[in-house]
Amino acid sequence: MGFALHNATEGFGIVGPLGDVRPSWRWLALAGVIGGAPTFLGAMVGYEVTSEPLELVFYAVAGGAILYVIGEIWYGMRSHGHRELGLLLLAAGFTAGVLTDLVVVYGGG
Repeated sequence: MGFALHNATEGFGIVGPLGDVRPSWRWLALAGVIGGAPTFLGAMVGYEVTSEPLELVFYAVAGGAILYVIGEIWYGMRSHGHRELGLLLLAAGFTAGVLTDLVVVYGGG
């Protein structure tokens, strides 16, 4: 569920900075392939390889990418004068992630 929530909102982050520019479907498809390739690669490697050190490497790289995105969101919200709203939305996203994880872990998943 958290993965689906992430993917459902990721497109806004790709297209949002374009402002008034309306990208072509070809450009959007290319951005989707580039954005989706790491997810696909990670899923394939994770399916075929079981290695705790490699798992930790993937988690660390993903965590770094998430921190980068959080920084960009925070900068954008502050730049547009929405500091409190940005904090509220980041907290809501974190809470949604924790809740979906609890459902998966304790719901028998």
